[in-house]
This record gives sequence, C-alpha cells and structure tokens, in this order.
Amino acid sequence: MKNQSKDELVIAALISNPTVRAAAQVCGVCETQIYSRLRTRAFKEKYDAARLEVLQQSTAYVQGVISAAIKKMYDVMNDENASQQVQLNAAEAIIRTSLKLTEQTDIITQLAEIKKAVFPNE
Repeated sequence: MKNQSKDELVIAALISNPTVRAAAQVCGVCETQIYSRLRTRAFKEKYDAARLEVLQQSTAYVQGVISAAIKKMYDVMNDENASQQVQLNAAEAIIRTSLKLTEQTDIITQLAEIKKAVFPNE
C-alpha cells in the first residue's frame, strides 16, 4: 500500500472513530504509529484539512435544517396543549438561538471588514 493511501486510510479512521485506539484497530495500524504520524507536519496538515472539510460539510447540513428546527421550537412555544414549562423552554431556546446566530453574524461581518481593510486588493 502506498504511503499516501495509508495516510488517507488512517485519516479516515481517525475522523470516524472516537479514539486513536479505535482508529488503529479499524485501519490495522498500531497506535504508536498513528501518534508518530500526527507529529509530522505533512500528515498533520492533511488530517487537519480533512477534519475541516468534515466540519464544513456538517455545518452546511445544519444550516440547511435550521429553519425547520426553529419552526419546530416556534410550534412548541405556541402549542396550547403543551405545558407552560415546555412552552417556556421552547421560547428560551428560540431566544438563545437568536442571540447566538446574531453574535456569529456580527463576528463574521466584522472579520470581513477587517480582512477588507488589511487586504484591500483581495
């Protein structure tokens, strides 16, 4: 097996398993070899890029279903058959979610403005 293919196998195992031990068992590589690879710059860069890609894909999926989730919270908040505590919990979840989304949007906007000021030609 080529080193690149073995790296890809190890990276896939690391991403899809909760521990290095479990990843080692899945891909047939000993734990010490995985830890050794994680200390090399090239492997670590590949691993970090793969983890970022998985995170970006997961984020895109969550963004795609967030409207339905918020609608569900809204429906629960307004459900006359739900207890007041359940309605209050849904209202609190909506407020908490709104505040977090607003904060994130503000941060992204500010970062874009800073990037534009620092790198005006991009």
